[in-house]
Amino acid sequence: MKLQKTIVIAIMALALPSCKGTSDYGRTFTYVNKSVSAFDENGKAVIFSAEDEGKIENMYLCGDFDNWHHPGQCLLNVYCDDILCVSSKLYELACLNMDYVDEKEYEKVFLETPLFSKFGSHNSISLDFKIPYYKSCRVELIQPESGVNDCIWTTVRANTKATVVCDGRKLPRGAYFKGIRMANQAVSSGEQFTMMETDKNSAVVGVNLFLNSSTECSMEACIRAYDTRTGEYEFLSSGLEDFFLGTYYFDSGQFTGYKCGQTCLKMEDGGVKLSAYRQFPDNPLCFNHPVRITVRNGEQNGISSGSALNDDIFLKRGDAVIGAICYYYEW
Repeated sequence: MKLQKTIVIAIMALALPSCKGTSDYGRTFTYVNKSVSAFDENGKAVIFSAEDEGKIENMYLCGDFDNWHHPGQCLLNVYCDDILCVSSKLYELACLNMDYVDEKEYEKVFLETPLFSKFGSHNSISLDFKIPYYKSCRVELIQPESGVNDCIWTTVRANTKATVVCDGRKLPRGAYFKGIRMANQAVSSGEQFTMMETDKNSAVVGVNLFLNSSTECSMEACIRAYDTRTGEYEFLSSGLEDFFLGTYYFDSGQFTGYKCGQTCLKMEDGGVKLSAYRQFPDNPLCFNHPVRITVRNGEQNGISSGSALNDDIFLKRGDAVIGAICYYYEW
């Protein structure tokens, strides 16, 4: 019996040191605003600020229309080491595009994805972007109108470690997260719209696409990735709806899945209004060369990998307005 007690004590003594000291997980810290008027006279509120290195883990923002007017239209900017890394309206970051639907309609949209979620009816948005910074970080909210003294509810959770793990692998130190809205552009039939472009190595983890087209021909579009050094490209999808894991112009209707779906899908009078998302948390699109990712308004028929771009557009041509946000790491 004495021998057994001695063994137990020895094991406890060995276990205790692992409970103290600095862990590789870093330390979590949180910035919170609860029912406060954080906006200055220019309509700007700083909801997170940090020096040294770290990583934003999650941002949660909510408010109703009585005390936070049009919260989804607020611009969210994230600066890492004085580099603008994220910039878009709140709703657009969660693929809720107010260009196509009345703002009130989005109170009925609920979704959960690896990158963003919305569950509360009062415009609550959770952004699960892992955003590393190495010297400093600042997160700003900017009202669409100055002089509005609204109350806000925000929670920004961060960690003292800048390490980001993507698909089970640590990203190189110095990698930055990017998520900047590509402004809506009028795109003629057969032309391409650039969704993202970087001259660095990159790993794409998500895509939000916003489309307003006068014809269903736009649904034929293939997504392409160009090597900007050579002009060569590869196909990333066999059609627009196929990229978002739908088929035949989303014949099953609107859905909000965990990794893909549409928060807006309206097909009427031969046209299409679409806000769609696709995410790759476990299998990012990796490029070890400068890359430009495009979507085409309309597409030639009968293509396969290696097909040359031509102007033989399938179905009735039509103009479209296209916008996008690609979420990716670059280094």
